Amino acid sequence: MPEPAQQEALSQEAAPPDVDTAAGPETAPPSGASDLEPEAAAQDAPPADDTAVAMASQPPATAPAPSMVETSARLKKGGTVAGALHGLGIATKDVGNAIAALKARVRLNRLPVGQEINVTLGPTEDEDGKPLLVALRIRPEPRREVTLERDGNGGFKAEEEIFETTPRLQRATGTVDGSVIVSAEAAGVPRPALVEMLRAFSWDVNFQHDIKVGDRFDVLIEQAWTSDGWPVDAGRVLWAELTTGGGEQSFSIYRFKPHDGEEFFYNKEGESVVKALLRTPLNMSRISSRFGMRHHPVLKFTRLHAGIDFAAPPGTPILAAGAGRVVEAGPNGGYGRWIKISHSDGLATGYAHLSRIAPGVRRSARVKQGQVIGYVGTSGLSTGPHLHFELHRNGRPVDPLSMARTALRSRLSGQDLTRFKARVAEIDRARDSAAAAAQP
Repeated sequence: MPEPAQQEALSQEAAPPDVDTAAGPETAPPSGASDLEPEAAAQDAPPADDTAVAMASQPPATAPAPSMVETSARLKKGGTVAGALHGLGIATKDVGNAIAALKARVRLNRLPVGQEINVTLGPTEDEDGKPLLVALRIRPEPRREVTLERDGNGGFKAEEEIFETTPRLQRATGTVDGSVIVSAEAAGVPRPALVEMLRAFSWDVNFQHDIKVGDRFDVLIEQAWTSDGWPVDAGRVLWAELTTGGGEQSFSIYRFKPHDGEEFFYNKEGESVVKALLRTPLNMSRISSRFGMRHHPVLKFTRLHAGIDFAAPPGTPILAAGAGRVVEAGPNGGYGRWIKISHSDGLATGYAHLSRIAPGVRRSARVKQGQVIGYVGTSGLSTGPHLHFELHRNGRPVDPLSMARTALRSRLSGQDLTRFKARVAEIDRARDSAAAAAQP
């Protein structure tokens, strides 16, 4: 049996420690302990932990602050950057400060419809509840990106990044099913490059009549891209090949720049695709009457039809078949509104039944090949909208189609021809490499 001193020591060990119950919340007694005397309950409870008491004494944790939000807007037709930012619910003051910072780097009135504006929004600091504009990013050009970041005074600091570019080769090939334009675009040919290709072939090919379903096209395009994957330009055609008449004929073109000339296209023999005259002075028209003797639909007697009639909707643009000087422009009896252009080598072209003459096209004016000189109409002795097109050689009318087929082209020679042959070999290698890279 322990001595009295030992009993006193044991009694002290069993006593509960000194705990300030006011420092923490009161705890309900455990189930089944409500009948116990306070002293007995204290003896059965485990010792209090200092850390737990300290945690219990702290106020409840607050909810985390709202996070940043990334969103974007696009310019609508007739819209402005300020209007797009207001549409995101941004406060007027922030919008004004952002526009002021952007104006130094971006021509806001030149941004295209659909321009994307990326913004970062933060939690509001004002009673109006509108979010803060924290950052803004806009890419006015593929090579250039402008970023705004909010500073400590509520204004914005602008930074600009210029991306490096590298050329890439793309080869697109396909079969004509319906129209060349639809088929080539479906094969991935960008519209501007397609227009360039069609123009180069237009001296040899009538796309309204010569192209058949099943004809094939093949084109090699060089296009610049930024280091982060944005196309910089619409691409330019380096080489193209087109079959016509269901594969009966094939035409190919190579891009080249002579030493003292403009860059354009040549066939593999070094002949320019450009002829003295366009094959037709209208795009997407059909021949409704050919050159030769015929019964006149208005005068009701047979006489020489000294040109070709192209049926086309009213207002269709009419192109100058060749470069030259306007010698007549205005009313001309049964021809209605009429234009006559004098070209080199004794050639002249005439255009009749126009609805109107293009501005600037008047007597003695110089025109370029392919320039719009007027618009299809039905003036004069005409039964419907069409263009009557004439070709004169040394003052005598000749069949425009036969003449257009045999019109002389310029040909490369000397060092230009040597350089061209080297360029053809280079393009052929690039074309074959692009085809191999495209294969799975």
